[in-house]
Amino acid sequence: MSGLDDVLAHIDANLEPALERLFALLRIRSISTDPAYAAECRACAEWHAADLAAIGFDAAVRDTPGHPMVVAHDRSASGPSALFYGHYDVQPVDPLELWDHDPFEPASPPAPTARGSSRRAARPTTRAR
Repeated sequence: MSGLDDVLAHIDANLEPALERLFALLRIRSISTDPAYAAECRACAEWHAADLAAIGFDAAVRDTPGHPMVVAHDRSASGPSALFYGHYDVQPVDPLELWDHDPFEPASPPAPTARGSSRRAARPTTRAR
């Protein structure tokens, strides 16, 4: 079996747990522009830190003057370092009447749809050294 075949087999074998992790993330109402959701934004940062820790990273939520950020390191890895930057918040769901389901409850027709499931407003930044 080739390396690609191994990767594809791993994806197939772990698809359902991966989708459940994705759906758990999509259910978090991390609307950063509304102060009423500040606790949800923190919960989302904590979710990311726990998920990164589960795969071996030393991950932590760090407070900022605004919403918290997540920092994670894999100090055991050899070779170049990489920095990934993205955001974990979503925009408000208004107008609600344009949604055909709860925007924070993932639906799967044929790909998962929920608030924050398909749009990356902030281009991920990757740096290696």
